Amino acid sequence: MIRMQIIFNNLLTESEKMKFMLAVLLIIFGSILVGLTSNSLGAIGNNILHLAGIGCLIAAIFIAKGTKDTKNRRKKECDV
Repeated sequence: MIRMQIIFNNLLTESEKMKFMLAVLLIIFGSILVGLTSNSLGAIGNNILHLAGIGCLIAAIFIAKGTKDTKNRRKKECDV
């Protein structure tokens, strides 16, 4: 656990950490929306919830997959 924290703190910039945390929150929220079913909403309401959950999951994928900022990294962190 400590080793992961050291890697997480040293290799990622602040903006990459924020993107990662936002992606994790969107994944959790999207998973809840996809798994949620309510009888009072009816079929259309449940379909809207599922679509919103899938939208959150897709948004999390695009946020986490964004391009890495190699200009502001130190020399040893570059992927060259």
